[in-house]
Amino acid sequence: MVACLGLAFLTSNAGAADRSTPAASVQTVPTPAASVQTVPTPAAANSVPAVWKEQHVSFFYTGRTARYSCDGLRDKMRAMLLDLGARRDLKIVPLGCEDYGRARVNSAGPSLDITFSAPALLDPSLKPLHQGDLAATDARFETFTITSDVFRNMGIGDCELVEEITHQILPKLVTRELQHDITCVPYQLSGSRFFVKGEILRPLPPGNPGGQRNAKAP
Repeated sequence: MVACLGLAFLTSNAGAADRSTPAASVQTVPTPAASVQTVPTPAAANSVPAVWKEQHVSFFYTGRTARYSCDGLRDKMRAMLLDLGARRDLKIVPLGCEDYGRARVNSAGPSLDITFSAPALLDPSLKPLHQGDLAATDARFETFTITSDVFRNMGIGDCELVEEITHQILPKLVTRELQHDITCVPYQLSGSRFFVKGEILRPLPPGNPGGQRNAKAP
């Protein structure tokens, strides 16, 4: 009986303390994934009107250090394009491959035929390639980096691939303040390094105000 009274007393005091002193609010700040770096601002902040512009790239890889299967090169390119803001309906077709997904013997390496849509700033001179091209959306500039990252499945051996992405893919995207430090030593990992950073135009995430418009750009 004494123990029960003591428990009731403690509970009563705890309730009184809660009524007299409001609990401090705790704000949880999510930690971004290691492979994605974005500007820490609200989703709709600094958004700009944009359009989904279709791009076509014939991507050639002739690196001498890392050799990729056709499927391996396709998968790495798909992951990179999605991370850089391309729309998820992109199409990548490996070329110069045997039926079982490997590059042909004595070939320089697989190449890729890539079709993707990425945000572009409004430009009255742009002409749609087909019906549905240049659909309106909202986007914002976000920081990005390309570096050795286990979460992105990118290592020093991918140095020559990153070099080709910098030359062949990034010019198709809307970037600013782009910087890169790339040194690839053929046939060895020692001495190779790559680091690319800047800001890139990415679409606003789905579900945010203005993240996707239904109307077409004028």
